[in-house]
Amino acid sequence: MKRILTGTAMGLAAMIFIIALGWTTAPIKVAGVLLKLNNLSAGLTAKSIETETGTIHYLEGGKGETILLIHGIYARKEHWVDMMRHLVGTYHVIAIDLPGFGDNARLPVGEYALNRQQAHLRSILDALNLAQVHIGANSMGAYVAALLAHQHPERIASIAFIGSPLGVPTLIPSDMDLALAIGHKPLVVRSDADFAARNDWLSPKMPYVPGPILQSWMADEVKTGDHNAQVWEVVHDLSSVPTVLELAHELAMPSLVIWCHPDRIFHVSGAAILDEALPASTRATPEDCGHLPMLDQPAQVAELYTSFLQSAALSLR
Repeated sequence: MKRILTGTAMGLAAMIFIIALGWTTAPIKVAGVLLKLNNLSAGLTAKSIETETGTIHYLEGGKGETILLIHGIYARKEHWVDMMRHLVGTYHVIAIDLPGFGDNARLPVGEYALNRQQAHLRSILDALNLAQVHIGANSMGAYVAALLAHQHPERIASIAFIGSPLGVPTLIPSDMDLALAIGHKPLVVRSDADFAARNDWLSPKMPYVPGPILQSWMADEVKTGDHNAQVWEVVHDLSSVPTVLELAHELAMPSLVIWCHPDRIFHVSGAAILDEALPASTRATPEDCGHLPMLDQPAQVAELYTSFLQSAALSLR
């Protein structure tokens, strides 16, 4: 037994040494290992499926009613992992990389128009055989989800705006509104410095992410900076669709609005406006989190979301 324990300890020490060495010499490979370990610790498995728009990568775990989690512009499925670990004990949870984002192949820029993204999202539901789902979505992804909920309400059991959605005007201009007014787009990354500055825009205190993972994500965004700038224009200026606020009064399914203070991207004054427009809404405005509450406050957001889902289930009985 002593020899077995000694051998195990030596093997663990060797693994730690290899990871530590690779931390600086091969960060991309180490990032992949660390992401796999984090997924495993949250009860998630990385998978992929073929759709009309190509291969879609996603994370999946748990059993029960299905929740589909959708990220915002330039984001990725891994941003939901720490929140998902609080949900998989009760729900079947899937977090996708939207077509053209994350680990998926980039698309021609016209395919990022919001109406096209809605069609892509519908094709993902079809490919995953999801007749009806609870959707939790952030920022641009929430806009896409609202479009789908409006066109196909039978597919959406409930919709949660987890972090402020694109498409809701606010009473008070946000910091990003003021930046855009002078021609600065703080979410578009073209350099390492842009990446660090953008993260400060998203969160009052960005949660810790291991260096190799952060380097991997940064390298990907910097490499596609010109493409991402074009995606911004298509999403914000060339998508001829109703706003989320214009759609809201027709979204009759149970809805949840989680809008943080301080959110520098869209001012929290929009939360009450959206809540008022939605027919069956619950609103929460947590403190000390930013535009990505599932990263800033994963346990609190998961608790708010679980409570909402349980209340929605009771109201439908």
